[in-house]
Amino acid sequence: MRCGDETPHRHPRSHLIGGVVAATVALFGPAAAVPALGASAQDASATVVRVTDFGADPTGRADSAAAVAAALRHAKSVDGPVRVLFPHGTYQLYPEHAESRELYISNTVGADQRYRTKQIGLLVEDMTDIVIDGDGSHLQFHGLMSAFAVVRSQRVTATNFSFDYTTPKVIDATVTEAGTANGMGYRILGLPPGTLYRVADNHVTWLGETSPTSGQPYWSGVDGMQYSQVHDPEAQRTWRGANPLFRNVAAVADLGDGRIRVDYRSATAPSDRGLVYQMRQTTRDTAAGFIWESSNVTLRRVAARYLHGFGIVGQLSENITIDGNDFRTDPATGRTTAAFADFIQMSGVKGAVTITNNIFDGPHDDPINIHGTYLQVAQRLTPDTLLLSYMHPETAGFPQFHPGDQVEFVEKRTMSAVPGGTATVRSVDGPSGQDHDKPLTTMAVTFDRRILDIVTAGNFVVENTTYTPSARIAGNTFRNVPTRGILVTTRRPVVIEDNVFDGMSMASVFISSDAYQWYESGPVRDVRIRRNLFLRPASPVIFVEPTNQVLDPDNPVHQGIRIEHNEFRVGDVQLVNAKSVRGLTFLGNDVSRVDRDRLVAVQAKNRCPAVGATTQIRAVAAGGPYTTPLFRLRGASDVLIEDNRYDNGLNLRADLETTQAAEVTVDGDDIGFGQDNLLPVVEAPKFRSNKPQVLSVASDGTVRAVAAGRAEVTAIVKTEIGQLVSSALTMTVGGDPSSPDCAKAPALSDSWAVLRDTPSKRTVLPDGALSLTPTGSGFLWAGTNTARNIVLTPVGGGEGTATVKMVGKTQRGYMEAGLLLYRGDNDYIALQRKHNNGTPTVTVVTESAGQPEESRRIADPDQSELWLRLTRTGDTVIASMSTDGRDFTPIGSPISAAWLGQARFGVMAEVENPGPDQPFEFHDATIDGKQVPFLSEW
Repeated sequence: MRCGDETPHRHPRSHLIGGVVAATVALFGPAAAVPALGASAQDASATVVRVTDFGADPTGRADSAAAVAAALRHAKSVDGPVRVLFPHGTYQLYPEHAESRELYISNTVGADQRYRTKQIGLLVEDMTDIVIDGDGSHLQFHGLMSAFAVVRSQRVTATNFSFDYTTPKVIDATVTEAGTANGMGYRILGLPPGTLYRVADNHVTWLGETSPTSGQPYWSGVDGMQYSQVHDPEAQRTWRGANPLFRNVAAVADLGDGRIRVDYRSATAPSDRGLVYQMRQTTRDTAAGFIWESSNVTLRRVAARYLHGFGIVGQLSENITIDGNDFRTDPATGRTTAAFADFIQMSGVKGAVTITNNIFDGPHDDPINIHGTYLQVAQRLTPDTLLLSYMHPETAGFPQFHPGDQVEFVEKRTMSAVPGGTATVRSVDGPSGQDHDKPLTTMAVTFDRRILDIVTAGNFVVENTTYTPSARIAGNTFRNVPTRGILVTTRRPVVIEDNVFDGMSMASVFISSDAYQWYESGPVRDVRIRRNLFLRPASPVIFVEPTNQVLDPDNPVHQGIRIEHNEFRVGDVQLVNAKSVRGLTFLGNDVSRVDRDRLVAVQAKNRCPAVGATTQIRAVAAGGPYTTPLFRLRGASDVLIEDNRYDNGLNLRADLETTQAAEVTVDGDDIGFGQDNLLPVVEAPKFRSNKPQVLSVASDGTVRAVAAGRAEVTAIVKTEIGQLVSSALTMTVGGDPSSPDCAKAPALSDSWAVLRDTPSKRTVLPDGALSLTPTGSGFLWAGTNTARNIVLTPVGGGEGTATVKMVGKTQRGYMEAGLLLYRGDNDYIALQRKHNNGTPTVTVVTESAGQPEESRRIADPDQSELWLRLTRTGDTVIASMSTDGRDFTPIGSPISAAWLGQARFGVMAEVENPGPDQPFEFHDATIDGKQVPFLSEW
């Protein structure tokens, strides 16, 4: 029979000695059943169905989709356990001959009828006790299809294979070359092998592979498409950001061999060589893997090289295990995107979700998200029946409740459950999840009791509390993630342990409960976050942010979150930002600086002393203190911070909002409530010479040159985490003072201090100028104070006239650079070049108590050099500018600045997000005509 004609009749399992096939079959016909060899007792009793016996081609030359579908349909007819085997090889699967079903999947396309039919490579439907065994094979999927779906099935395992997609619906374009030619900037883009495209009229049209049936590409997109993120292969980081590849384009040329040249109207050379721009559309037409109305489903030892659509979705199912899998691209493909969106999404699952020992590398959204779905009360139909509505357009079309399920009614404003507001579902009239015969976005649900009158339309949501799982997420590695690492909202126990989070671009662990945007439910009651390594995390590392509009510590959304015995290796970030939680514990954690191995440096006044001479050395911070408060607590109660260890240069501060200090117990940690407690970066250093017979060092840093020769000196600083050891400074006794060995590396003078220091973006040049490259962290603006490398001096006490020569023009976005009179992040006056998204000006910004004003401005002169001046006399400040350093022109009227109080002069350069930016140079800083050098004497 031909594939798709009918399902084979059910028949008893055959038992054949030695696994010999008793009879051959026609193409796509049912294979004779053979017992599994070398398996456990349970596996040994399983019937083996080989896909090759149905015509599947392990050489990878022919489409095997129809044969695989036939094999699975046959397996469904077999009594007892079944092992569907892919004999080792490569199998091609095209959507045209794959199984198709009308299905509706959470967080994808909602009720959009254009995508209701899904093509599925491996469909396990209405089956029990089945293992999909790849035998180490590779499955290559084509077009826009789901790799697999498990529907209304029990005890299903998929294991021991890899899979990928040909021409994924994501373009990974690497900037292989960038520069200027003929007065124009240009980039050359390198594309992974097999990327299909055409260039015409200075645009690039990206193409999916051509369907062998229709002769048309499966998909197409133009230029940067709808969404972009940026991957830095060297730094191993990925972030959401602007895509400059197709802006201000003068010409586009196809160079062949997967190389495209883009020339720009601007003469500025792009500086993003080596970065990868990952570009795609935004429609999540299906899920790569779908588990629906099923139980005891396991995915184990699978290499998922790309997940099309929306990752692997578990929906209204029970007991799902994801163990020992490799979610990352095959390096041989040249691609860096491993998922169109999320990797794992559990939407309304009960029992246990177990996600262990996996690698998650290179998604376009969250690696793991475990949640339920809030449906909003739309109408009261009868005293015991409500019309409930899906609220987010990406989720619709499937039932959210079954008769017998327990539900909870929740007020949206407070996110609190209605007292006594639980009920049991009696009946549901709504979408089936597999057809469109009924409205897809609403359902009428009848309960076992009258619904309380306070539950009104538009103000309350309903959660299915039966479908809330326990979760264990352990032993996984997360990297190259542009978003959060783990999102989890379930009221049953959650354990997040022994994972490595490397370079998350948002919170590593995010606990929400959302009745306003995504409508992903619900509260947590018992979360253990323990023994994890958080490496290079974004801020905050652990983020608890439900969407309640009313913050009441006596009625918190979440309870019982324990963060214990983790290792945090951090930059200047917040560890915990928690809202509306009772019972938050931060215990026994180690918090170290990610830059600790290069945090301390040794400086010498004379690197080449004469024999018998003395000089001084000192230990200095190669990086400044991290000033971000480690904790922020909002509407929290019963908080314990105990016995943690902190590295030098951290801010042991907890900001409390709608949280009483009496609700926060601190034991063994020197935490300041609402005030900075900056641990010193360098304190009580000790010095060591590797050759005391050449160079001896006293405890106070006095160095005595004993004999001619070279010696290395280091500084050692104790911390709670362990000692910091500086890099070695080589000193040459009797050396030629004019030789390069005796030259000192330029360093910032002690007359200046750096707020929110990023040393890699600042340097002092040999001529004494200060060079600042915007860090891409943001601004000082209206209370959003994320600007870094604000370089300030106490000289003059913020009084008198400060002047500086600035060299450099703004380049993009809302970049700004200039001279400051700074009291604090919310109180300052700045005279700056501002890019204003393409309309550059020289602007005076005044901000008092976080309220900014910038009406004083002029057009930016068309030259690189500007002299900026701020003059403060009493409570009046005048800002002025010069193009030659002699004649200064006031910008706007004098500023009445009694609110400024004690302040410091300083300089800064910033922009809203990272990018290929050129530095600004600051020369000849003076206060009242006296030089305040940037270059240190050390």
